[in-house]
Amino acid sequence: MRTVKKRIAVFANGWNAENLSNFMMGLEKSAKPESMDFFVFLSFASYGYNELNRKAEALVYELPDLKSFDALIIFGPGLNFQDVIEKIQKMADEAGIPVISIGLKHPGHYFIGADNYVGMKELVDHMIEKHDCKKLMFIAGSKENDDSNVRLKAIKDSMKEHKLKFGESDVFYSEWESRRAMDHIRQTYKTPADFPDAFLCANDGLALAASQLMEAYYHLKPTDVKICGFDHLDQSMIYYPSVTTVDQEYITIGKKANEILGKVFAGKKTKDNVLVPCKCVIGESCGCGYSRKAMMERKHFIRRQQLEERFASNKEGRLFVLEKAIFQGQSFDAVKKNVRTLVYESAGSEGDTFYILFDPVMEKIGEKEESLLPRFSLDREYLVVCGKKDKIPVESERVNRTEIIPDYKGTGANTIYLIGNLHYEDLMCGYFAMGINAKNIRSTDFANYQTRLDRAFFPYIKNLQLVTLNKKLADLMEQDSLTHVKNRTAYDKYIRNFQKQVLSGERKEYAIAYFDVNDLKVINDKYGHEAGDAYIRNSCKLICDTFKHSPVFRIGGDEFLSIVINDDFKNRDELLEGMKAEMERRKQEREKYSPAAIVSVASGMAVYDPNTDTDIMTVVNRADVHMYEDKARMKKGNIR
Repeated sequence: MRTVKKRIAVFANGWNAENLSNFMMGLEKSAKPESMDFFVFLSFASYGYNELNRKAEALVYELPDLKSFDALIIFGPGLNFQDVIEKIQKMADEAGIPVISIGLKHPGHYFIGADNYVGMKELVDHMIEKHDCKKLMFIAGSKENDDSNVRLKAIKDSMKEHKLKFGESDVFYSEWESRRAMDHIRQTYKTPADFPDAFLCANDGLALAASQLMEAYYHLKPTDVKICGFDHLDQSMIYYPSVTTVDQEYITIGKKANEILGKVFAGKKTKDNVLVPCKCVIGESCGCGYSRKAMMERKHFIRRQQLEERFASNKEGRLFVLEKAIFQGQSFDAVKKNVRTLVYESAGSEGDTFYILFDPVMEKIGEKEESLLPRFSLDREYLVVCGKKDKIPVESERVNRTEIIPDYKGTGANTIYLIGNLHYEDLMCGYFAMGINAKNIRSTDFANYQTRLDRAFFPYIKNLQLVTLNKKLADLMEQDSLTHVKNRTAYDKYIRNFQKQVLSGERKEYAIAYFDVNDLKVINDKYGHEAGDAYIRNSCKLICDTFKHSPVFRIGGDEFLSIVINDDFKNRDELLEGMKAEMERRKQEREKYSPAAIVSVASGMAVYDPNTDTDIMTVVNRADVHMYEDKARMKKGNIR
């Protein structure tokens, strides 16, 4: 008997994808085969987002029901926002499951941290002792970020040990945004002569931006200014000059996380706090000169780029067709059909395991004004637009949030699912998931799919709203303004379609009931036209109440027609007799009713005979004849 695997939730920020990728590589490689599935919930919130988008992105962490998971890993680096972190920690505490927190300490959680201090101290010591740097500028992250502050402390301690000055004016908080860092450098340093001996940056992205600024704005050679980073990203290795930086050893941290999970699931005791030393990586940007390793990385990068370029147009084409399949749909069912045809019948850059799920509100979004829809709202169930696991389409049409993945079985090879929210501004539209290996988390594929799917929702919403509006307008054009039943235009359209059903054998039996309102002129002359209108409405209501399960049309000023079908057809004679009996009762009890309610309606009915009736109009004409016969009888008997 196969054991159901453990379900591990991972909360992370997509902008820190490369570090996350390294962590998941360590975790994935060290996990026992067929033992765990990892559900990685990614937000792409950043300081550059407005408040609405940031809040919408953070809702991805509320998507899973944590009680349905066996453990949670909070990948702290990149989460950035303290309110988001505190909310995640609160949800984790309430779920009552084991929690491993990477880089964030919290009571009751297992903690694994990268010892930023060791690596950063080593880097600063290198700059001072090897390159004789005496004045340093630190481009920090954010003031509340622990990692950035630990790196700052290492700089201060190293400078103090070497009896060098370093004050608050030597620190700039970039909020992790390259644009802010570049603006600060331009505004602070008018010429290269004003530069410090080296720029130390809180991450490699800031270091790369600073290096590019030196060449573009100050017209310096890349090696003219000493710049260091932190993270040891792929880009920093192949860049020229390769960036002197710090490797946080996230692969090792991933392995440590797996060790803790193994001991926790086995009921064994384990350390609550583990610290993994970071390692200084010397590149070319600090002034150390040519790096053979960097040159090899650049050669490998060029080869990879050539392969990527070969497939880039295919990826872009696939994304465009998927986007188009969503926003061109005239209904949710049409979108589902379009997307499934694309995803199930042809292979694409989304891979063999891929899911798109819509919030149920997206099925009938055109029926409500967009501003009235719930904002920042997650549903318990989601509609499966498409889903495939190892190329095999799923069967479920809905999935509960406790499962996240449709038709999830919890068996087979360990799988990493990347999961992201789909939203149009602050309107939550659903989520999607991709099965991916740990190394490919660092690619841009997931972010590209999320961006394009999100972008498709605006035209999709407007399209469905337009379809609904057009339907309402069509309904108004086909509705009689006085009685609110279908009018002559609707009748002509209906009988054309109805005749096709008869010819195809789909409709085998029906009858036509034809009605004409008696004495309308008498009511108009005696009581006025308002009473005449009420008389017509009451006559129509009596017909509709009689044939409740059949369409009724006003085909003339005082003429009505019903196509009698289904149960009404089986009981047609009794129903018509009941209608006549009701008219007679009102006549006998006229003191209870206004004159407009004591209606008199002539009627005639004809049953379709497939042997003699060539089309529906022959049945209509026969019913019309029977109606006039009834009208003559009523007039002769002075029935009113």
